[in-house]
Order: sequence, then structure tokens, then C-alpha cells
Amino acid sequence: MAQYADTMKRSSRKQLASSAKRLLPWLGTGLLLGYLAWTTDLDTIANSLAEVSLPAILALGFFGTLVTFVTDTWCVQLVLNHFVCKVTYRETLPVKATSYFLNILNYNVALVGMAFYLNRSKGAPFWKTLGSMFFLNVMDILALCVLLGIGLIVNFDTDVLDIATTSVAWVIVGGGLIGFVAFMALFRLQLPIPLVSRVYGWQILAPFREVTPSIVVRFALLRVLFLAQYLVTHVLFMWLFSVDVPLVGVLVYLPIFTFIQIVPISISGLGTTQLVMRHFYAPYVVGAAATAAAVVDAASTTAIFGFLIFRVIVAYLFLGDLSREVIQRAGNLKQASEQEEPTEAA
Repeated sequence: MAQYADTMKRSSRKQLASSAKRLLPWLGTGLLLGYLAWTTDLDTIANSLAEVSLPAILALGFFGTLVTFVTDTWCVQLVLNHFVCKVTYRETLPVKATSYFLNILNYNVALVGMAFYLNRSKGAPFWKTLGSMFFLNVMDILALCVLLGIGLIVNFDTDVLDIATTSVAWVIVGGGLIGFVAFMALFRLQLPIPLVSRVYGWQILAPFREVTPSIVVRFALLRVLFLAQYLVTHVLFMWLFSVDVPLVGVLVYLPIFTFIQIVPISISGLGTTQLVMRHFYAPYVVGAAATAAAVVDAASTTAIFGFLIFRVIVAYLFLGDLSREVIQRAGNLKQASEQEEPTEAA
């Protein structure tokens, strides 16, 4: 009886911690958006939205999202073909489209959803498929570091960046590259490090055991191409709101925004990204020095919510037969994946 009670207490604590973990991003988002609304000029936001071209926003939002979706799906197809099983581009479209819906709820759920979709549709090994998606995420981080490094070099003799931004950016680049090399070295050398050596055989990490330097370069360049498309769309969107941020500056700013967005204190970076964009983009607002922050708020908020809506629209066009099931079971899928040991045979 005592053992049962102890088990129930541990289960209750685990559920409480899980609930708190889910609620924290919502709480953070509410507080940050509340602060933005409290400190901005709502009249300037309304005027900015009234002056911007709605057809231009709709066209840029739709086609920009479509282009990045097509490229992202291609990258997913290539990584699956290399590490897991052969899939066609047509077969990959609904997999990626389903993840766009799940990504609204939780980024990790989207990864699990893709693995489950392919497990059901193609019989692909769940853990290795999930590992290949994780590998692609690591390539995204590497590609962001590459873009950030290029941006720092390009802006070396310009006044676009201040000393603080430059210092933080170099720390991110250095930390990212050193961390990646160290991570890959662990799997190449199989060093007998206590605790760490236990994960070498996990199937979720199988792609990192199989990868070669040429494959790393190949996928890193593919993800740089993908991020470059997103960067161009982002710059054009800012220009629509008369935020004339230079392209060479966005090479640094956009990676920083993305890394900040990853911090799990808000949903999809809502609030955190907008606050940082105020700092970087306000000096580039045309003819509105006194209310520049509010113009940036109008542009950033429209961009975040607008592209979120367009991601759903584009994804809806490519949903597959299993998409509804995967989306409905999203929460249970993540819980099941967390409870199982990721050592399933490939």
C-alpha cells in the first residue's frame, strides 16, 4: 500500500511538472505581449497597418511561404532518402504539411508527428526517422551559424553593428561551431565518457553515427539555401512597412532572432522576437523617429501572425490521408515517445 501511494505521489508530481512546462510558454507569451501593448503607440500601429499595401502583404506571405515549404520538403526528402528509406517528393509533401500544423502546438510534437506519419505510411523505423529529423535541425543550427559568420565578416568595416551585438554574435558562432564539432567527434571517436557513452547506441542518434563530412557540408549548404529564402522574404516584408533594414544587416539579425525564438519562454517566439526587433530595426524606420518602435511592432506582429496563418493555408493544400489521425494523436504521440527507451532496432 505504501509503495502504491509513493508511486501515485511521483505520478502526480510528474503530471504537475508536465502541466507547468506546458503552461509556462503561454504565460510568458501573455506577459510579453501585454508589455508590448503597454509600451507601444497603438495609433501608430493602426496608421502603419492602414498605409501598407494589403495585396502586397498577401502575395508576399503566400508565395514566400510556398517557396520555403517546397524547399523545406525537398530537404526532408533528401535526409530521409539518405538515412531512413526511399521516399518520393510527393510522398514527403503531406509529411511536412502535417508538421506545419503540429508546429503551432509544439516544435517537438511536429518532429514526432513526422516520424509517426512515415512509420504508418512507409513502415519506416520510428526512432531512426525521428533521428533524421533531429539531424536536419542540427544542420539548421549549423547553417544559422554560417549565415551569422558571413554577416559578421561582411559587416566588419560597416557601422551596421554595435560592439555588444558583434560580441554576442561571435560568441554564438564560436559556441555553435565548437559545440557541433565536439558533438560529432563524440560519435566518430566513441569516447568512453561516463553517462554520455550510454547514448551512442540509441537509434534516434543513428544518423550521427553514419554521417560523413561530405554529407554534413551538403545538408548544411541546403539549409543555408532554405534560410536565405526565408531571409529575403523577411527583408521584403519589412520594406513593405518602410523599415529599410539593409540586407547585410539581416544576415546577422535574422539568425539572432531565430536563436532567441528557440528559447522556450513563449510560443513560437511571440513577444521575445518582437522586443529584440524593436532594438535592431527602429533606427531603419523611414520618417518616424519618435514612433519608430511602434512601426516595428506593427511590422513584426503582422509578420509573425501573418506567416503563421499562411503556413497553415499552404500546409492544408498538401495534407495526406494520415494527417488528421497524426494531428489528433499529437499529444499522446509525444508522451509515448518520452516514456519509451529510444533503442529500437533500425
